[in-house]
Amino acid sequence: MGIADDDGWINSEDYDGDIPFLSDEENAENARKRAEKAKESAYNDELPFPCDFEDDGEPIDVPKTADVIGDCPVCGSHIVDREKAYSCSNYDCRFALWKDNKFFQAIGKEMTKAIAEELLTCGTVKLDHCKSRKTGNSFNCYVDITADEEGRAQYVIRFPERKRGGE
Repeated sequence: MGIADDDGWINSEDYDGDIPFLSDEENAENARKRAEKAKESAYNDELPFPCDFEDDGEPIDVPKTADVIGDCPVCGSHIVDREKAYSCSNYDCRFALWKDNKFFQAIGKEMTKAIAEELLTCGTVKLDHCKSRKTGNSFNCYVDITADEEGRAQYVIRFPERKRGGE
């Protein structure tokens, strides 16, 4: 796995692509798929994109690819930015990070593109200045992502260890 910073967590820049809740075999298979996709996209980028469609004489700007923000931890396909969610490009896969997310709303946060990218890259994200609905207190936490047996995103909240004086 990557290099840990002083609080014991791995930064996304140092992360090697392994997802903590997957087995070594699943991580190896995902690494193989990522390498294969990288090879395909390198090949496809060299090809010209034919777009000579016109509408009332005006050229139509057709995007070559959707806004890919990461790889699906369930099936290895691309996660793309859509109107309501960051979801898997494989329509048979149920994995999605919903933008209108009740879990994140409960701690006073939104599912942003940056948070979604960090969750997909590292499997965890560090959130500062969260707010408890119940008490109104602010806190810092880590949110880990896993997938249930049906391939839907599940979130787990963890709190950093507090440093105690004299230890």
